[in-house]
Amino acid sequence: MAIDPRRVLPTKINLIKLRREERMLKRVRKLMEEKREVLLHYIKSYADEYSKYQKEVYGSLQDLFQRYYVGLAAEGIERAEGYVAGAEESLRVNVSQRVLFAVRVPSFSLDKSTLPPLFLPLDAHHSLSDSFLRLRELIPSLLRLAEYETTLNRLIEELKDTQRLINALDYAILPSYATAIRFVKGVLDQRMREDFIRLKMIKKKLEARAEVTAG
Repeated sequence: MAIDPRRVLPTKINLIKLRREERMLKRVRKLMEEKREVLLHYIKSYADEYSKYQKEVYGSLQDLFQRYYVGLAAEGIERAEGYVAGAEESLRVNVSQRVLFAVRVPSFSLDKSTLPPLFLPLDAHHSLSDSFLRLRELIPSLLRLAEYETTLNRLIEELKDTQRLINALDYAILPSYATAIRFVKGVLDQRMREDFIRLKMIKKKLEARAEVTAG
């Protein structure tokens, strides 16, 4: 937090305290800078993995939908929708958390026991049946992709918070401490000069008085 130099009492104790706090804040800034570099490394690594995995999942989805539309064209929309009309929304995903470089990120896992059964009749078009089966198999991959996306978003948010703190230290907090230290040191130096001059004048008066007494 930035301080107002005008509200700092110019004493030696406060000067020592300000310098100690300034050194501590500079160490904090160094740690934040190191954290920023590690976060950038993690973000780049996850972004590369996410991009590669996304291409694989999207490729599988594209193939799945191609098969689905072939089956849909063969069966007809009304009949295909009737196959799944009675299906219950029973799918359940378990969500847990793990810590990645002091950042809490999610972990998703499918409860396979909640996968709805396949409602297609035996005479359904094979492309339609195949697309439903592939979708069931692809759900864990979709969850993993969502996990990648959420992890990336949280790492990026943590990076933004870290950068905001660094900016606050660079442009507000540390400059305010530097100003306060200069102010206190300036006042103390001025007092020291005034005390030195005052002592010198007292010494001269004492010497003059001694000379008068001796004469």
